[in-house]
Amino acid sequence: MLILFNRSIPLKMARTFWSSGVLKLAGVQSISTVGLDNINLEKTYVVASNHLSYLDIPLLCKVLPFNLYFVAKKQIKSVPFLGWYMMLTGMFFIDRKNKNKTMESFTSVGKRIKEGKSILIFPEGTRSKTGSIGELKKGAFVLASKAGVGILPIKITGTGKIWNVKHGTLKPGNVTVEILKSLPTSSVQSLALNTKIALTNA
Repeated sequence: MLILFNRSIPLKMARTFWSSGVLKLAGVQSISTVGLDNINLEKTYVVASNHLSYLDIPLLCKVLPFNLYFVAKKQIKSVPFLGWYMMLTGMFFIDRKNKNKTMESFTSVGKRIKEGKSILIFPEGTRSKTGSIGELKKGAFVLASKAGVGILPIKITGTGKIWNVKHGTLKPGNVTVEILKSLPTSSVQSLALNTKIALTNA
């Protein structure tokens, strides 16, 4: 990026070389993707996915046909390499310790989404140890509502068995990514409820 002055190049490399390499090294043998026709490349989304493993981010980077941006707590900025990469590629940072600043950050991120950046959020807030969908936090839906864009729900299956969060072990296996029909902009409560229903019933 520093040579070509183009922030999108590192993101495209993450979608190809980095994601493929991580998944292969971890033991992902095959990826089955369902519902790619539910994506309209002319639209911007808040991608809301269930979260099973550290492999979910490289998996979605590889499968989705557009660059993904992430929302992280501002402390990540100081993490060597990872924080630097996220800053240079235009990722979003939020101050979670201050509610007023958090809402200001949401407003700022919402404007950036309107400009054409699709973001990925795991609305459960943490990885599921059981595989079932937990309670969804409101952040993703506040952003979607402020930006006036739809939610793109995605259901991942299999990554938790390959990279076991509880035991920290790797075991080769297959994964499935189901891209569901996007949910149009509505109230925060409606988006959260409809996303929970979509992910649970997928």
